[in-house]
This record gives sequence, C-alpha cells and structure tokens, in this order.
Amino acid sequence: MEDELRAAWQRHAAARQRFREMAVQAVPRPKMIEQAKRLGLPVDQGEMAQLGEDELAYLFDLAIYSAPPGRSRAIDRVVRQHARLRGEAVLVLNALSSAWFSIFRVTGLHPDGGLLLEDALGGGEVWVVDEGLSEVAELGAVVATRLGRVAGYAMTCGVMAVLDDVTLDGIRQVARRSGVEPAALVDEPRFVEGLWRRALGFG
Repeated sequence: MEDELRAAWQRHAAARQRFREMAVQAVPRPKMIEQAKRLGLPVDQGEMAQLGEDELAYLFDLAIYSAPPGRSRAIDRVVRQHARLRGEAVLVLNALSSAWFSIFRVTGLHPDGGLLLEDALGGGEVWVVDEGLSEVAELGAVVATRLGRVAGYAMTCGVMAVLDDVTLDGIRQVARRSGVEPAALVDEPRFVEGLWRRALGFG
C-alpha cells in the first residue's frame, strides 16, 4: 500500500474509532444488555465487564447499527449531534451511517493498494482499504462485514467474520426456498445476529 493511501486510511480508521465510541455511549444500557443476551453472551446481573474484546466488538456492532422499528440507530444520533462537522471526519461519519452489511468474496488486489471484493449477495464490486481485513482475507476468502464508502474506497466498520463457501451456499439456498432475494437478507437484524453468533461460536 502506498504511503499516502496508508496515511489516509490510518486517519480514517482513527476517526472511525472515535465515532464508534460515541455511538456506543449513545446506546441505552438496557438495549446493550438485551443485545448481549440475544448474542448468547454471558451477562452477569447486567454487568458486561467479563466480556472479551472480540465479544464486545460484535455486541457493539449490533447495538450501533440496528434499532427497533420506529427508533433511531445510535450511529444516526451521532450524525445529528455532529451536523456541523467538516473535513475528512464528516466523510468517515457519513460512511458509517450509510454503511451496508453483506457477505463479500475477495476477488483480487487493487493496483493502488487494498482489496477488491465482490458483494456475494447484492452484486457489484467494491475497493476496500482496511488493514484489519487485509490481515485475515486471502484471495477467494468469504467475509461478512459492514462497509462504508469514504473517499473513493470503502472501509469496514470495525468487525468482520470469515465464513466459507458452504455457509454462503447455505444462505443462498435458504433464500431461494423462502422466496427472499439474497440481498434482502442483509436488512434483517436477525440475519446479522445469526452470523455474529456463529462467529462467537454459539451456532
């Protein structure tokens, strides 16, 4: 990866972390506990101190990017609080608020650095610059994650799960049998929840 691109990604990743922390603070504690239980995470008398970093990452993803019907998401509340934001930071915040979840396949390397991913459910190709993803995703790998477009390229929202072709084929078969378009599955919070439970080893 070229130095200029790496430096830009590092700035964007730092902004992503700041906004993520703000969004976590915007989540009511009862909702956080409810999400933890839905993921099968051990929550002792409403305390989450015993949860590991990876467990918290999946928990925070659901808490930040999902909400009951008629309620706003935590990331959207952060956007409203920073309506006057300018510069690169607003690009990152907008990327997070408009991020989409899907299952992607790594199809190659981008000539400027990063990876080329095919959206295996929604279709299309996306250029992703993200050191965390590059560390775990080999050519042909299947990955579930959220992506947000920043400035020409996309970055993850901070959490992902490496899947396999068997799982991807199974998802497509379930969609066909139920008459649901594969791309529509990603809008169902229980779909994401099920994948994160699987990543955590709970099924």
